[in-house]
Amino acid sequence: MPARVETIQIVPKKSGQLSLILRFPYWWNRAAFLKKFRERELDLENPIDFNLAWLLSAVEAILWDEQCKKQFPDSEIGAHPTILSEMSQLTDALKHARWVIVESNEWESGLN
Repeated sequence: MPARVETIQIVPKKSGQLSLILRFPYWWNRAAFLKKFRERELDLENPIDFNLAWLLSAVEAILWDEQCKKQFPDSEIGAHPTILSEMSQLTDALKHARWVIVESNEWESGLN
């Protein structure tokens, strides 16, 4: 059965710096993200799998991240011991970003 994996790539402002690739943030509302950025969706036209991408400016990603953090339940923060450090890491990375690329890739769960 096909499954999906979402990642974000943070492209830095300065040339020569490495991009940072992270899993799709747990606190980002996936359904709301898809709805909000539907018109930005790019089909990567893989003949085998259904893969998608979205390009956000750093400002758009920062605003989205802030909105999602405000709406994320406090009870969920306590249930995930690393979430506060992950939130902080993303906040710091977005301060130095030019672009954020969000990818959603399909894969066969039995083939990994």
